[in-house]
This record gives sequence, structure tokens and C-alpha cells, in this order.
Amino acid sequence: MTMIKIMAYSLTAMLVFFSNRLLAEDGAYQIELIIFSQAMPNSEAFEQTASQIMWPSALTELSAYKKPGATTLDESYDALSKVPVYRPILHVAWIQPIGGGGLAAPVHIQGAEGKLDGYFQMQHDQGLQMTVDLELGSRFDGDSGKAVIYRLNEKRFIKLNELYYLDHPKFGVVVKISLL
Repeated sequence: MTMIKIMAYSLTAMLVFFSNRLLAEDGAYQIELIIFSQAMPNSEAFEQTASQIMWPSALTELSAYKKPGATTLDESYDALSKVPVYRPILHVAWIQPIGGGGLAAPVHIQGAEGKLDGYFQMQHDQGLQMTVDLELGSRFDGDSGKAVIYRLNEKRFIKLNELYYLDHPKFGVVVKISLL
């Protein structure tokens, strides 16, 4: 057997081994989000007054998924609660099975007060990727007297078991995804 064939077989075996572990085609993920508002000074002008989310089809309500027995971001939530410029809005966790096809069902994320609305979706084609599209309604913009909507729309490649911080001048999201 030539050296090239040995290397090709070895590379193929490694790809099969690692892709099964990383993509978890028939497994499940624990997804955990903390969403919080932040009262930091900024000079940006926000003019969005109507929703701009392009809602995906087959949106699944968060309540359709099993809740995990334990969450991993409790200390982060407590720390955010103690800092006056941050106000936690929502801390949710769910177990989402990932079947074949690469694209997981989008999950509807809503805050209890009705000011937070959007979705979270994972994709696992060539690596793991998340899409977060959330809008947070304000009370009123001081200048116009109209309610303003702040939007955080981000798509990002991620690694399992790592913390990710998605930032907007008015609110933020902490995300952690683990393989079960």
C-alpha cells in the first residue's frame, strides 16, 4: 500500500470519528441562553419601530422541548443580576434533538412581559452554527415619543461547551451549547 493511500485512509477515518462526535446527527444538544438589557451610555440612534424579523417556517415553541435537569449558566445569571447596568430578562435552557438534514428546528424565544421576541436556530453542516434573531421593545424613544425596537441579529460558527456573548448597545445574549 502506498503512503498516499495510508494517509487518505487515516484522514478519512479521523474525519468520520470527529464529525460523528461534533455533529451529533442523531444526538441532542442542551442549549442555554441568558438575555439581558444593558443601560450603557451610547451615541447610536435607533429608529426601528416595527418588527424586521424574517420568521422561519416551522417555528417551534420553546415549551415543546424538554427542560434539562441542571443548567450551567446559573452563576453567570446571578453575577449579571448584581451589576446595576444589567437587567436579566430571560434565562432559558432546553434539550433539542438534532436529526439528519443539518438544520435544526427554529425555536421561538419570548420574554414574559412581551417586549422580547425572536428565535434561535442551529445548523450543523460544515461545523456548528447558530442564528439568533431577537428584538427587544423599549418603552419610548425620548425624542419621537414612539416605541423603539432594538434588534440583535447574528449568525456565528461556534464550538461546543464554550460561552458566547452576543452584543447590542441595549441588550445582550450569553449562549452555551453542549452535546448530551
